[in-house]
Amino acid sequence: MHAERFFQFMAEYNTAIWPAQVIFYILAVFFIFTSFYKIRSSNTINILILSVLWVWNGSVTLLIFFSNFHYQYYLWGAFWIAQGLLIYYIGVVKRQINLKIKKDVYSIAGLTFIVYALVIYPMIGSWLGHPFPRGPLFGSAPCPTVIFTFSAFLFSENRVKSYLLYFPMLWALMSLYPIIGMGVYADIGEIVAAIVAFALILKKNKSMSLN
Repeated sequence: MHAERFFQFMAEYNTAIWPAQVIFYILAVFFIFTSFYKIRSSNTINILILSVLWVWNGSVTLLIFFSNFHYQYYLWGAFWIAQGLLIYYIGVVKRQINLKIKKDVYSIAGLTFIVYALVIYPMIGSWLGHPFPRGPLFGSAPCPTVIFTFSAFLFSENRVKSYLLYFPMLWALMSLYPIIGMGVYADIGEIVAAIVAFALILKKNKSMSLN
């Protein structure tokens, strides 16, 4: 996909799904607030939010929209949906993801990455000449959603299943293509966030297994 066609596609896509982007940002605020201050059933709701974000990107963004450009996105869309359902199964059915923002390095890193995904990521796009609706946004686009997901896993009070990390990490590393080929330089932050979060989560998992 050529750079100009990509940004034109994003404009068409963002216009078509408006105001879903506003809803995604409202859900993100709810997610952050209730990860600080627990309310009844908030953890289940937040896992559902995370799951829905993945299923949306898999079904709407990739299967319905991106598949118009290349059949490979049918495969990627299926993987995104599978990841969303896996998050739901581990977090809601098995109750093995309990999200809580604390005063530790993991939560600080997670909050930093969330700020990047929600605020700095679209700002970089605007600075580079691709303001909304031509640029990807959290919730409605995969890359900032991957950053948000790694942040959520950093908040987990449980050991994060390693297989929940593999596909988000793969997607982040694949961002080298839009960075080099299409000038989506905000994705540099996605790669950095994914690598740092991946390392921190593995460290946190190890420390929990020793306790």
